[in-house]
Amino acid sequence: MKLQHLQYLCEIVDSGLNISNASDALNRSQPGVSRYMKQFEDELGVKVFHRSGKRLLGLTKAGQEILGIARRMISDAGTIKTISDEYSARDEGTLVIATTHTQARYMLPPTVLAFVQRYPKVRLSLKQGNPTEVATWLTSGMADLSIAASPSQPAAPLLLLPSYDLGRIILTVPDHELLSGGPITLERLSRFPMITYDDVFTGSIQIHETFRKAGLEPRVIVSATDSDVMKAYVKIGLGIAIVGDIVYDEKVDADIRAINVSHLFRPNTIYIGLNRESYVRSYTYDFIRMFDPRWTAAKVRKTLERAHSSDAIASNEITAMPAPLMQSTRLES
Repeated sequence: MKLQHLQYLCEIVDSGLNISNASDALNRSQPGVSRYMKQFEDELGVKVFHRSGKRLLGLTKAGQEILGIARRMISDAGTIKTISDEYSARDEGTLVIATTHTQARYMLPPTVLAFVQRYPKVRLSLKQGNPTEVATWLTSGMADLSIAASPSQPAAPLLLLPSYDLGRIILTVPDHELLSGGPITLERLSRFPMITYDDVFTGSIQIHETFRKAGLEPRVIVSATDSDVMKAYVKIGLGIAIVGDIVYDEKVDADIRAINVSHLFRPNTIYIGLNRESYVRSYTYDFIRMFDPRWTAAKVRKTLERAHSSDAIASNEITAMPAPLMQSTRLES
């Protein structure tokens, strides 16, 4: 049995048991992949797949157990390669960061710049998506690190280290009536057309929950995954937008206004995420420290050690802090 057998098995399953799609992903011929898997079953002496002619219907009971072991063996093989790279080329390699648009656009640039200057031989890649996609990329090994809010259902092997709390602001056009005429309340906000994050984002879920508990229904007319798109729609007068407080800069966004609504909506905690079953390279620890100096390599390692026998969220040894607002930002109260 070869590691390649296990790689083919996993790719076939991940391709929905479609040999043609798996062959394309593996860059191999379809007959070759089928023949290779038949050799694998003959060597094992058990059937891995239920078949109807040449069509694969599913995994046998033995196949399901073999698949779990195969995934672990492939992951371990990758870890061995990573460890060897750590000692043979300590300052070289790749770092894939899974994150959301807001983090990539507004929070990560200073850290990315510092990291690239410190590690010029490391190829850094930002993979953007919603919190659930971010978590999936991290746990599947497609990313080394994540910066995002918690997904709706975090689970092992995801380890989340609390970093900072993202507050909420309302964006409006300069002459909007919310900028005058009394205190900002949920009831008052619910009267206006609203732009929010897509429902797959934790912040959107929290916002809708806040209105629901108050017995109100917000007038959401557009939802988006990109805060810059939301700002663009505010600027053309489509409605007000509820966004994270880090996205507004009064110099860049001179044609819109921001109103602090942290008294209405609880903050959204942003976490640094790791796969606790993956080997963490030294420069990854450095990136984490550059992003949040409180999470030193020693503290992250200690938390990882404890996480093997605890839940998916890190302990409260470090509490999330308010986001550092851009210096030019001043919010209306």
